[in-house]
Amino acid sequence: MLQRELINIGEFQRRVWGENGTPLTAQAIRNQLKRGDLPGQQVGKLWFVNWTDYQRQTGDELVDAVLRAS
Repeated sequence: MLQRELINIGEFQRRVWGENGTPLTAQAIRNQLKRGDLPGQQVGKLWFVNWTDYQRQTGDELVDAVLRAS
């Protein structure tokens, strides 16, 4: 079983868009997490992205559903 890596929204923004990129706002990312568009979870009042599952996404909904189930 793969170890999951949960990262906070700020770290997610840095990893995806880099230091000089223009990331989505923290609110937009939280909304995607709430809808299930991004893999992650809420711990207390804070939201975290599951970086391991995010990196495994392919962009194909069917393939991604199979990967999430595994």
